[in-house]
This record gives sequence, C-alpha cells and structure tokens, in this order.
Amino acid sequence: MTAGSEYWSGRVVLVTGGSRNIGRAISRRFAADGARVVVNGVVAGEAEQAAAEMVDAGLDAVGWDADVSDPAAVDAMFADVAERFGRLDVLVNNAAVTMQGRVPFERLTIDDWDRIFAVNARGTFLCSAAAAPLLRAHGGSIVNISSIGASKAHRSAVPYDATKGAIESFTRALALECAPDGVRVNAVAPGAISNDRYENLPQDVQQTEVKSIPLGRAGTGAEIAAAVSFLASDQASYITGHVLTIDGGLTAQARQASSEIIIDAGGAEQ
Repeated sequence: MTAGSEYWSGRVVLVTGGSRNIGRAISRRFAADGARVVVNGVVAGEAEQAAAEMVDAGLDAVGWDADVSDPAAVDAMFADVAERFGRLDVLVNNAAVTMQGRVPFERLTIDDWDRIFAVNARGTFLCSAAAAPLLRAHGGSIVNISSIGASKAHRSAVPYDATKGAIESFTRALALECAPDGVRVNAVAPGAISNDRYENLPQDVQQTEVKSIPLGRAGTGAEIAAAVSFLASDQASYITGHVLTIDGGLTAQARQASSEIIIDAGGAEQ
C-alpha cells in the first residue's frame, strides 16, 4: 500500500535519470499520485519530452537536462527547483550508466571506470548533497536505486556492480547522518526489469532470459515505482537505512543464472 493523491498533492519529487525505463516509470507514478515531478535526463530534450507527455495526460511535470556527475549542472538544477517550487520532498537517485555490452575486467580502461563511478556514485552524492537543505525543511526522503549486482555479481560488469555496492553503503551511512533532521534515506535493489531492449526480443528468447527467476518473469518499472513511492511516503516513516530487493525471488535461491540481455537492473542509463 502506498500513499494516495491527497498525500502527494503539492509535494515536489525530483527523479534523476527520470526520462527512460525505470526512471520514467517512477516519474509517472509520482505524477499520477499528484506530486509535482522534476524529470531529469542528460540527452538533450529527452527529459522535457517525457515531462510534456505527462502534462498532456493532465499531470504536473517539468523536464531538466543535467549530467548528474557535473557539480555545476547539479547546483543549477537544484537552484531552479528551489526558485520554482520553494521546496523538495523526495529525491530519487536513479541516473546510472553501464558499459555498452559486458566487458571483462582485463579489458576495462580507467576512462570506463571513472565515467561509471562519476555518474552512478558521484552523481548520487552530488544530488543528495544539493537536495539535503531543501529536504530538511519538510522532513523529506531520499530513495537510491541500487541493483542486485551490489550483492550478487553480474559477469563482466565489475565497475557497475562496484558502484551499486557503493550506493548501498552510502544509503546506510547517509541515513545515520540525516536521521536527526528527520530525513530518511533508503534504497531499492531491482533484479531483472523489463525494458525496451527486452520487450523487442522474440517471445522464446524472453522466456529463456527469465527461466532462472522463481516468479518466471521479468519485473516491470511500475513495480519498482510502487516500492519507491512507498519508501518515500509517510507509510514508511520508521524505515531508514534499508535496502529493499525486488527481484522475483532471484537472489533467494542458492544458485542464479545472470541475464546477459536484461540490463535494467537498477538505474536507467542517462
């Protein structure tokens, strides 16, 4: 159960990487529940397009292009939120990048490593730091998007999984720092979540991809969004420093086979 529209009405939510895949589903969920949503993206015009589609559906959303690894861009985005809305109630740190295809450790470059950490880990820090003063005013909430890769490694995804492990440690540490100010910090760790690439596969290939998942299917962005909405709401008012795994039972079993195609396992690519 999550808070209804009467709860979210007038509240402001910023979703990084909110213009596609999991982030888009999270943005739409908050907007549908009555929140005023700031959709962040890095591809020029993509966030504005996603926000415009929500506005056309009668929802309240604005788009903002910003690379979350760039301190100046992050500062400008949160300054606009403060000026435009005068408040921020929820930050969802969802923006993430990974390699184009799986890359064995021996073939990684320092540029690969630095870029993934810059967006996934530093971006989470920069946005949280910029959001904190606004969140304190209303006892707000931060929800970070991790991945099952933080605790169950994917093959040939060393830097991505390492950033997700960092995000989970960051979540617990920041929860302690922010608790005296009434700001809660939690994380969601998705497993295999359907995205555009997966949905365009032949049906038999889709079934092969999910055969190791006990529930027998990929999750949906809407299911992740529901969990994020719950953790951000007052119905989770005594939950902080927690990582909620949503993976169809994948990590509950003794042995798992990791997917090579479903890549949307925690954070939409910027």
